[in-house]
Amino acid sequence: MSNVARDTLPMSVANMTFLVNKLGEDCAPLQFIRELTQNALDGIAQTHAGQGEVVWDVDWHYFDLSEGVYKLSCVDNGAGMTGPEMVKYINELSSSIHEQSSTGNFGVGAKIAAAPRNPAGLVYMSWKNGVGHMVHLWFDPVEKVYGLKRWPQNNSEFWCKVSDDLKPAQIGSHGTQVVLLGLSDSDNTMSPPPGTPMKSRWMLRYLNTRYFKFPEGVTVKAREGWEHPKTNTKHNFLRNVEGQGGWLDKVCSARGVVELTGAKAHWWIVKEEIDMDSGHNAGGGHVAALFQNELYELVSGRTGIARLQGFGVIFGPNRVVIYVEPEADSTQVLSANTARTQLLLNGEALDWAGWAAEFRSKLPDEIEELQDEIGSKSGNHDHKQAIRERLKQIRDLLRFSRFRPAKDGSTIVDPNLSGQSPEGTGNSITGGGRNDSGKKGGMAGDIYALFAEAGTTAANPIDSLSDPKVHWMSVESGTRVPPNLDDRAARFMLQSNELLINGDFRVFTDMVDRWTHTYSHVAGARATVKSVVEEWFEQQLVETVMSAQGLRRTGKWSLSELEKLWSEEALTAAVLPRWHIDQSIKRTLGVKLGSLKGAAVG
Repeated sequence: MSNVARDTLPMSVANMTFLVNKLGEDCAPLQFIRELTQNALDGIAQTHAGQGEVVWDVDWHYFDLSEGVYKLSCVDNGAGMTGPEMVKYINELSSSIHEQSSTGNFGVGAKIAAAPRNPAGLVYMSWKNGVGHMVHLWFDPVEKVYGLKRWPQNNSEFWCKVSDDLKPAQIGSHGTQVVLLGLSDSDNTMSPPPGTPMKSRWMLRYLNTRYFKFPEGVTVKAREGWEHPKTNTKHNFLRNVEGQGGWLDKVCSARGVVELTGAKAHWWIVKEEIDMDSGHNAGGGHVAALFQNELYELVSGRTGIARLQGFGVIFGPNRVVIYVEPEADSTQVLSANTARTQLLLNGEALDWAGWAAEFRSKLPDEIEELQDEIGSKSGNHDHKQAIRERLKQIRDLLRFSRFRPAKDGSTIVDPNLSGQSPEGTGNSITGGGRNDSGKKGGMAGDIYALFAEAGTTAANPIDSLSDPKVHWMSVESGTRVPPNLDDRAARFMLQSNELLINGDFRVFTDMVDRWTHTYSHVAGARATVKSVVEEWFEQQLVETVMSAQGLRRTGKWSLSELEKLWSEEALTAAVLPRWHIDQSIKRTLGVKLGSLKGAAVG
């Protein structure tokens, strides 16, 4: 091996600044909080006791010396570093005092996540064996490079000793403080990046939603209310950060674990009376991946509710939390991407759809009881039979011809392409045709299509359409919680073949109001009007979904293309044309509530 090493010129980086900036762009805006916290946790793990404290706070020494400039800092009482150690581990991009691995420390996190957002620099002050040292990582505006700044007090080195006068109260004989200077010496780095929620508690909120739990014996704290006077301890104080796991265990009415293929799904049902708006933690209605006690790919709000519904939590998703913990083994390598924003299983994205389907099939009794409890409040009218009878009359229009191989089949098909059969039997179904000039059309740019074999398989048409299961949801009944389906008509879930319809959508409610007013002379007409209006709009949506599914495997539509046909936007568009629906509602109400001829209507 030594001969090989001497004969190889090690690879180097020609433009380190470009690389740091580019990697930094891939990081989430608050990723630096995670990276510096993790460095602090690793430092504490190196101590003899393995116990300690991590504190996100104002650097009060800087605040006092600068007469009121707030600088964010991270303090820990971990093992600490000497000046030469900081030069090595902080100034080398892929270098770490901790063991590096694809599933552990990369040695690049804090540098790429924090340095580009703090061109004025990050000041590291670290104490080891009672002696303090300091380095200043910054972006040199003249040389246009990231690196350590030479200290004027010690021109021969890029580190210097630091007085104990600057030592934070949490540090005894060992520990580290990192101060983020931001854009300039006067920049307030306690202010969160634009768009960050919970501005007064943004560090607390991020840490709680990033970490599931912290190591035993480690306390993590974050400052809130720092702009209040320091004497106002009611509003300006350090709050303990516990992570999502501890909080969910305290506020849940039920919890459990479902074994999935290659993963475990941890689930909680949050008590109904719990305040979800405190901002300290992510409340119910979200899904995340769990890896090494950290949360990845957390989705909440509209996206979180949609994912939970895929897991079978149709009703009350705002009270349910699911964390899927993938399991690595000899055949599966589980790791995070460089920016720590996504988990990868054998280099591929996580199989959320597969896990959702498996969880649905093993739905815990407590979650199923929650579905029954809330779903029973919907008061749904069963329109299925009436809609099915009407659709029977146009079944052939909903079904785009598909074929099943048969020895004596009436049609010859290409196994890879299928579509409408030309008139007569015995004709081949292919993806191409001939234009009026007799030349093949639609394949001009695909030279490889010239080598595609013609179909030789006998087949008969089949019908595989199935009615979706329909749920009407509304805020009034407690079956819909905003922002789920806000101002959208419906959501279709292919995996479970379920159609969720928003009974609060203005197109539906306006139609109910219109016909209730028309039949104002009939006592109690609104309930009947509402049922009829829902029935006809439900049919429109069911037809849209079934017709879209009829295009599957015709050789012209991929699944990703078909999904656009039953997206929330597409289903909303499907109910916007209302003339024909209005006429159908009029006829049905005439039968149920009586003709309007001669009626005195206002």
